[in-house]
Amino acid sequence: MKEEPPLKRPKITRGEDDYMPGNIIELEICNFMTYDHLSCKPGSRLNLVIGPNGSGKSSIVCAIALGLGGEPQLLGRATSIGAFVRRGEESGYVKISLRGNVKDEQITITRRIDKRNKSEWLFNGKVVPKKEVAEIVQRFNIQVNNLTQFLPQDKVCEFAKLTPVELLKETEKAVGDPQLPIQHNALVQKSCELKNIEVAVQRNGDTLKQLRSLNAELEKDVERVRQREELLAKVDQMRKKLPWLKYDMKKAKYMEAKEQETEAKMKLDEAAKVLIDFRKPIEKQKQEKALLDASCKMTMNHMKDKSRQCMGLLEKANHLVCRTSYALRKL
Repeated sequence: MKEEPPLKRPKITRGEDDYMPGNIIELEICNFMTYDHLSCKPGSRLNLVIGPNGSGKSSIVCAIALGLGGEPQLLGRATSIGAFVRRGEESGYVKISLRGNVKDEQITITRRIDKRNKSEWLFNGKVVPKKEVAEIVQRFNIQVNNLTQFLPQDKVCEFAKLTPVELLKETEKAVGDPQLPIQHNALVQKSCELKNIEVAVQRNGDTLKQLRSLNAELEKDVERVRQREELLAKVDQMRKKLPWLKYDMKKAKYMEAKEQETEAKMKLDEAAKVLIDFRKPIEKQKQEKALLDASCKMTMNHMKDKSRQCMGLLEKANHLVCRTSYALRKL
């Protein structure tokens, strides 16, 4: 549901009598400060009370402030309402008549006070609680506690101490729309939020710069890590390929050795053929030698047999000679 905009205070204009709603048209005080009784009807454009020292200016100003709902602390003179009762008297009152929204409407607010610090409020002669009087005063945007709208003599120094910001706030309360102070506070809050956001943006900007710088450094580290991972991947790939490379190398050597073996076998076969060709005459010579050896052996054996026979015959001959010689010696 869409929120409705706050109602603005209607523009106040002067009536035919030159008074504006909320103007004081009559002031009556009794046994109040220096006055035992006073009744006056301010003009329609009263905004200042002047007079010589001791003429009762402060009494009139205090009566207006207290009669329109102000407290003693507002005036900077006394802390209790009983202090404003005229010396020697037990009670007093302040009666203020305000101009209503129309000329014939008259609003009378009476505040009765006594030495016992008691107050009694009357609205058009009828006793009412202070809250009702405060609502009436607020309806006319009367702010006796606002130094820009109501300035007692004893509060001049305090008014001079107001900072420009405080003075602006009090002025807005006094002459502006009721929503103006709220909007002003909202604006101040938004301004603070904006400053906080600007500080946050600046801080975030600085942080962003730092993060970008850090990111640039990290990108270098990431690039180095990526290169390292690529190299590690290549190393892993090479490590996996190494057995196959070794296998290929061994296979190449094996094939080369096998070719060499085949070539050597062919050469060996050729050499074997040549050897066979060379062995044939050798075998033939061996066979002939074997035959000759066998023949020689037979001849040697035959010669040995003949030699043994000759030796036997020789021994027999020698024995015979010996016997013959012996026989001859005996003769």
